[in-house]
Amino acid sequence: MKRFLLAGAFALIVAAPAMAQRSGTYAVQGVAADGSRYQGSVQLQATGPETWSLVWSIAGDTTRGVGLTIGNLLVVGYGSGGELGTGAYEVRPDGTLFGRWTQGRQGGVGTETLLPR
Repeated sequence: MKRFLLAGAFALIVAAPAMAQRSGTYAVQGVAADGSRYQGSVQLQATGPETWSLVWSIAGDTTRGVGLTIGNLLVVGYGSGGELGTGAYEVRPDGTLFGRWTQGRQGGVGTETLLPR
């Protein structure tokens, strides 16, 4: 019985960050690879127990992507301006996501924080 209770408690602790992530609109604050700052919003929509659809709205541009939750990470792929990109976000217990991303052939890494609204 102790093992069962410990296993259940461990599962809740490990799942807590993923459970903090929810469908909805998030404010975006980011820094591109060239150091320029940007802001906007992103809509996260659960498409399955571990899968997501994402739609960013930044400076009048719309970017669509898909994501997969792995532990406390949301890993995404997207297309923008004819280029492919990828990112990984840490899902924090308060529902905030902090990530790093790259896009296109030039490389470089940007950062992005998603704040639940």
